Amino acid sequence: MQNYPIKFKAALLKNIHKPLVIEEVEFRGPLLEGQILVKLEYSGICGRQIDEIDGNCGEDKFLPHLLGHEGSGEVIDIGPGITKVIKGNKVILHWMKGTGIESETPKYFCNNKQINAGWVTTFNEYAVVSENRVTVTPDPSEMQLSALCGCVITTSTGVVNQAKISASDSVLVYGCGGIGLCVIQAASFFKPKEIIAIDINQKSLELAKEFGATNLIDAQKEDILKSVLEITEGRGANKVIVCIGNTQAIELAHKCTAVPGNCYLIGIPPVGETITVNANDIMHEKNILGSLGGGINPDLDIPLCFSMQKTGDIDFKRLITHVDSFVNINESIDRVRKGDGGRCILKF
Repeated sequence: MQNYPIKFKAALLKNIHKPLVIEEVEFRGPLLEGQILVKLEYSGICGRQIDEIDGNCGEDKFLPHLLGHEGSGEVIDIGPGITKVIKGNKVILHWMKGTGIESETPKYFCNNKQINAGWVTTFNEYAVVSENRVTVTPDPSEMQLSALCGCVITTSTGVVNQAKISASDSVLVYGCGGIGLCVIQAASFFKPKEIIAIDINQKSLELAKEFGATNLIDAQKEDILKSVLEITEGRGANKVIVCIGNTQAIELAHKCTAVPGNCYLIGIPPVGETITVNANDIMHEKNILGSLGGGINPDLDIPLCFSMQKTGDIDFKRLITHVDSFVNINESIDRVRKGDGGRCILKF
């Protein structure tokens, strides 16, 4: 039986535009209905957390709070009503809802003051997670890969599936961070006519080529619209996937979309910002579509991603370009912010 309270290190967001602060946090217990205690092994760093740190998500009423939404670890204890996992299971922590109970959010304390947290957090040595944010990993020996299935892999493969990419398509991927690279890799499985990668970072573009991009556009040096039209013989790309939240990039990506064609938004713009598009283009089915988490079902899609990895159809592990100690989380976040490419993993 797990004894409470437990104390552990967590990286707290105390102030917007400031580095995270690693503090000792206490969970006093017991676990409530639908809550699971997980000892973290790995966590990814998603651009969404950087948006929160940089204040791009609107007013933050819950400071200080915990962060992180893709990770992997071991189940240490379970609360009442849990049927999805047992103690000792190796699990994936994900932000998209799966099956199971949606519990109350956990109550943590730091210096006797309550610290806020959502249904899943991964920038902490231990996490109290809602049952519907946990899935048993199909391969306990692949815990780094498991962590990435909490967001980047499933989100990317989900939007590729949503777009129904085929060999007759021209695909454009705007933004070649972790999500964009995984989108390119997943799209290349279907062998479209071309995969056009756009970014401002040369390292990211080089990785995009390794992952399957057939054409590279440096957004700082080239006329993007002109280049896309030249590559596609004046048509534009009929499957456009925007992996960054910059509203100017979204507007430009829509201009690069063919008629008819679909422009999928997977990057998250700052709260309150708007875009301007040509209404006549929309009428002629130059569509803009949202893709929240790729529309995936974690309990079904995570095993499919592992199956593709096992058969060698896609090597998701190539996404991992850096593995850093949890204590160096702020340096890791800075690396992601600079756009060094790939996915940075935190090891506990």
